[in-house]
Amino acid sequence: MLPIVYIVFCVLVWGLSFSVTRSAVQQIPPLTLASLRFFLAAALLWPLTRKMAPALRPTDRKLIWALALSGISFYFAFENIGLKMTTASHASLIIATIPLGTELVSAWRIRKWPGVNTWLGALLALGGVGMLVGKDDGSASLAGDMVMMGAVVCWIAYTFLVERVSGRYSNLLITRWIMWIGAITLVPGALLECWWYGVPRPTALAWGQVVFLGIVCSALAYDFYNRAVPALGPAVANSAIYFIPLVGVVGGIVLLDEPVTAALFLAGALIFGGVLVARLR
Repeated sequence: MLPIVYIVFCVLVWGLSFSVTRSAVQQIPPLTLASLRFFLAAALLWPLTRKMAPALRPTDRKLIWALALSGISFYFAFENIGLKMTTASHASLIIATIPLGTELVSAWRIRKWPGVNTWLGALLALGGVGMLVGKDDGSASLAGDMVMMGAVVCWIAYTFLVERVSGRYSNLLITRWIMWIGAITLVPGALLECWWYGVPRPTALAWGQVVFLGIVCSALAYDFYNRAVPALGPAVANSAIYFIPLVGVVGGIVLLDEPVTAALFLAGALIFGGVLVARLR
């Protein structure tokens, strides 16, 4: 049962991270928040990986940097900035299109025309995204939704880069490397934010949210996920990930009092349905 507990924990905290980030970026600028989060996470991962640290092959250094930039620096820059301008519900549903985008890119990479189910799924999911994007209800905005699409592109790129380094090093060790690099490369943006907006003075609640994002959502959840995948298998683990946007929507409604509309539920149904149809075999 322990691997199942691990994966359920990851789904819950990663889903809630949308609401927590949405709240935190109202007090801490987006890039500053991301940098603080990953400095804290990388520092906590250090003791877990200190004894397993082999020398990084020179040929892999550029790849590790590419992983850090796509999966940490740019992804969380887009996500945090997007969550400052749109709702956690919108953000989590837009992020749910990542598996579908991955399917389409996979087909393009092997020069194989996608199947009918993939095209049908894409049309359904795009219809759902179209119902969300641009619906300015005072909390969500077109700009915020479009910035979240940038996060989708970054994570798809990250997914294919991971394939190239998988199996050469421990997953947890790779995670530590990319978190350190990601945190460091976010520092210039964080300093620019401090110069432009002034040094933030977060409340105790906001600092608690930084701790939650850094320790629970990053260091602890990544470690639990890496423990669960070998026991449950990639297929089961990836299937569980589909519940993250659902938790994200519920978290936004319950924790942030985001509006509940028929369009939100219909858009979510179209996006989830599209992703599932696209992955049918």
